[in-house]
Amino acid sequence: MDKRLYLPNGYLNIDFVLHLPVPFIFCVGGRGTGKTYGALKYVLDNNVRFGYMRRTQAQADVISKPEFSPFKAVLREYDFDIVTMPVTKYNAAYYRAEMVDDKLIAQGMPIGYTLALSTISNLRSFDMSDIELLIYDEFIPEKHERPLKHEADALWNAYETINRNRELSNTAPLKMLCLANANDLTNPIFVAMNIVDKVYNMAVKGQAITVNEARGYAVVLLADSPISNRKRDTALYKLTSGSDYASMAVDNDYNIAAMDKANINLTEYAPLFCVNGICLYKHKSNNAWYASTHKSGGIVIIDHNLYKQRYRRGVQAMAARGLIQYESIAVRESLLEL
Repeated sequence: MDKRLYLPNGYLNIDFVLHLPVPFIFCVGGRGTGKTYGALKYVLDNNVRFGYMRRTQAQADVISKPEFSPFKAVLREYDFDIVTMPVTKYNAAYYRAEMVDDKLIAQGMPIGYTLALSTISNLRSFDMSDIELLIYDEFIPEKHERPLKHEADALWNAYETINRNRELSNTAPLKMLCLANANDLTNPIFVAMNIVDKVYNMAVKGQAITVNEARGYAVVLLADSPISNRKRDTALYKLTSGSDYASMAVDNDYNIAAMDKANINLTEYAPLFCVNGICLYKHKSNNAWYASTHKSGGIVIIDHNLYKQRYRRGVQAMAARGLIQYESIAVRESLLEL
């Protein structure tokens, strides 16, 4: 366990995470480990104007209501309240508030804003240069959530909308803190960044932190959270012990065994076909297949329509039976999405 990541009470040390020397930070861990709580407490304690973003407009609308405010638990430690007021059709502003004549009244300037990744493109004409920290919560969707079209591109555009030309004016770039539970290693953001295999190797080795200053990102995996370990003895996690849900919620487990990758000798395989840059080979002496980006043996390239009509069902059946090995996690994800 990397003790720098945790406070004496076992929750995430968000101050340490936010001071990693990169603008893009991705923090992934089990439920209830203090990710959102710590981030919101940090902005209050340090007077940091923030954007609090969720994936969909429906989610952003919900957190704009006082009954579902993400600040409810945090505010137990403070002698003031926070209210939201609509700014546009798509977002609201957070204000510190005081009780006046039995009513909560917003005071001063906004301290932050709600945002939705799915609709932030509608706010491009608005000046958000006062936002110092963008908190993107639940950036890895749960299994039942619908994917957003071009999700990673939407995130980069959201960042550009808020960051603007800060760096051209010798101002530090906007810091973005992305938080999530351990739902899916091959999420759209990690796939687009081409770091799925990097994070896979972190998880396998039990590595908690990686910092790539050249590219400007850090990944933090809360693999051994003291809070997650304590939650194993609570009612829900006793009930769901051994399930995929418990693995996600308390083990920070991406189901690595199901995503095992391989490095093999291609001379033992015969080429089948290649589609969208993914090449399939069949072992010469057994029924095993191998998926790779490497083209070998005069492999035939087919178009996606032919693949869908003639081959996709068979490939999916082979994958479901565990008969395909993969060059990398990214290759596996790309093949199963074809």
